[in-house]
Amino acid sequence: MVVAMALNGVTISYTRFYRHQDDTSTAVPKVLDTNGEPLLVSSRYWVVDDEDQPVYIYNDLIDIDNYLENFKDGGHDSYQSAVLALYGYCPEVRLVTYLGHNKFEEEK
Repeated sequence: MVVAMALNGVTISYTRFYRHQDDTSTAVPKVLDTNGEPLLVSSRYWVVDDEDQPVYIYNDLIDIDNYLENFKDGGHDSYQSAVLALYGYCPEVRLVTYLGHNKFEEEK
């Protein structure tokens, strides 16, 4: 049975409204990058598989270099040298594009 409600000229389905409310109240928490920011759709990230959860590093020199500070290896002048150092410390690292809703596409 579908019950409709009219609020200021807007009609919504009771079951549709509460289904949407349930979906949003049980939504998966946002995935954060190393800066504590939510991942941006269509952006590229380096992913390091950590013991607890993956680490997402935004794909730019500054963020990669900041992550390398964990290994006392910061101060890279070029993106390429930072990425090579990242591979040196984390051989399992991979580059992905964030598609939203916790879905990723791995770069080849």
